[in-house]
Amino acid sequence: MKLPWMSRSDKKQWKNAATFSAVAELMALWLEGKVGSWPGYQPRYGPDEETLPYTGVLAAANRAGYLTISSQPGFAGQGCDGKDWQQRAAVEGFIADRALLLALSVAAQEAGLEVRLHSLLNEWGNGAVTVTTRRGLPTTSFGRALTIGDLDFMWRGCAPEAVNAIAGSHYVTVVDPKFGPTTRLWEALEQVSTRPVPPPPADAPKVLCSCGCTALGWQICGDGCNGVVDQDDGRCQACIDPSVIIDWSKVCDGEENECANCGAPYFSSRKYCSTACEDAGAYDEDDLGGADAPVAPRPVGPASDPWASASASSSGSHDAPF
Repeated sequence: MKLPWMSRSDKKQWKNAATFSAVAELMALWLEGKVGSWPGYQPRYGPDEETLPYTGVLAAANRAGYLTISSQPGFAGQGCDGKDWQQRAAVEGFIADRALLLALSVAAQEAGLEVRLHSLLNEWGNGAVTVTTRRGLPTTSFGRALTIGDLDFMWRGCAPEAVNAIAGSHYVTVVDPKFGPTTRLWEALEQVSTRPVPPPPADAPKVLCSCGCTALGWQICGDGCNGVVDQDDGRCQACIDPSVIIDWSKVCDGEENECANCGAPYFSSRKYCSTACEDAGAYDEDDLGGADAPVAPRPVGPASDPWASASASSSGSHDAPF
């Protein structure tokens, strides 16, 4: 007999999970059978048997930032009651990372899946979508807007900071429009869960030497100066040691220019004196709408709303847990 309450150790883990990612990690562990309960589900029960083949990809999705709370595979046939059942493959949960939200929206669109989005008390689209029918009649739906009461019930016992982070995220439902067994949903989840995360762009120099050096410690400016290696000191090698002479006119071909970002002198036909300044200048120009802004890696998170570039209708739900 299973006790109708969460174990003391599980309670402690959920109470101590104070961030969005910490809650998502515990959900991944629950999917893997390493945590016995989660607050919004029957205590001491794991995922339904039909979900077991997909717990690996769901756990990976949670660790990537998609905090899933409900899912089901596609199905068409006779149910345990002898009646005709039809299911769409579907998953729903929370995403706080805008880059992940964009990636999932694009992957779902390319796979022919439906995406519905909403924030707390603020939904777009046509509301919930039926994901299960019995004898042709709607039985289960995903994608309805949540209330504060829903969140309080779903995450009762969790740290308030974590609940606040979840409340501020987007509630995302992905549904295969076709009834019956398919693999498209799970392939899309796997695609975004294993996507490489681009490294953050190099920062522009914090301190610029009075001689015009702008390079970071590991870079060399186009003019040959080794850069301000010690940011606390704020001087380059030539300024620290008077015996070091930089002949600006003989280091590179071309006429003397000034960096478009920091104004330092350098001898090159390029617009910037270093890649750090090029990255920093590109972001500034892009933010200002400059037509000639150089193409550069973007900071984490898309510059525009993710659903503006992906055909995602909107809403949310949690009617049928795993």
